[in-house]
Amino acid sequence: MPKRTDKRGIIEELKSIFKEYPTVGLAPLYRVKASQLHEIRRKLRGVVLLKVSKNTLVKIALKELMENGEFKGADALFKYLEGQNILIFTKEDPFKLAKMLDEVKIPSFARPGDIAPEDIVIQEGNTGLPPGPLVSEFNEVGLPARIVSGSIWISKTTVVAKKGDVISDKLASVLAKLGVKPVKVGLNFKVAYSDGLVYPMEMLKLDIESYKNEFLKAWENAFKLALALKYPTPETLPIILIECRSTSLRLALSLEYLTPETLPLLIQKALTETSIISSLVFKAEGSEKRKVEKEELSKEEKKEREEEEIGLASLFG
Repeated sequence: MPKRTDKRGIIEELKSIFKEYPTVGLAPLYRVKASQLHEIRRKLRGVVLLKVSKNTLVKIALKELMENGEFKGADALFKYLEGQNILIFTKEDPFKLAKMLDEVKIPSFARPGDIAPEDIVIQEGNTGLPPGPLVSEFNEVGLPARIVSGSIWISKTTVVAKKGDVISDKLASVLAKLGVKPVKVGLNFKVAYSDGLVYPMEMLKLDIESYKNEFLKAWENAFKLALALKYPTPETLPIILIECRSTSLRLALSLEYLTPETLPLLIQKALTETSIISSLVFKAEGSEKRKVEKEELSKEEKKEREEEEIGLASLFG
């Protein structure tokens, strides 16, 4: 499509692009360099169309479309048309567009005042930097450093900034000298419009891992409930069948109902019970025998005592 320089031409071009693409996003150009924007264009070529235009011309184009019954509700975008912006056109849905833009963000050096997106960790080892004032600069930001063999070494792996910390002037300078690029620069949505609906930035930030964990937890709860209700599904049926077989086998054994599965178990049970009974009988017989022997022994002892008493009596009679 040829470029138009006159205002009316630009408005008509914008209207044509709005009609072609059902989804449009709006992002600020803050901190995005021309080289970075070029790289983003290259990575998203064929999927996304990027267009920079004056806010007033964008508003006029949208107003004229709405007057013709198109782009209903697009006037909700007007409050976001402040500062320098870039229009992001695509045929994808806003959530997929937000994900794509996040994936093509480019690592960049931190500036003073930036927020650390993650913990910034500096590994111990040789920095390759020559000795000098840098040693004291490193120490000032909490980075232990020493001179070894003519270069600066980091003595210990250190977290110089935690996620959410504001990066100071000194830390930004040290990170740049170490070649560390802790922040990612790219296009961040202010808002998106698609099929009559407006999506603020907060709605477009999806925590995929959090959603995955929630879905997994929901699946586990549904699985447990289906098992408790004996509700057959491809996932629960094998376990339900195992439980049913186990229950029916226990019932058949308790009723001594003969089947190919219960017969060996019932025979084993009978043999075990027979062995136990035999053992008890043997113990009972042994106990009775010992009792009889004890009684007989007692009679003999009594007889002997009586005979002894008679013998003594005859001596003194």
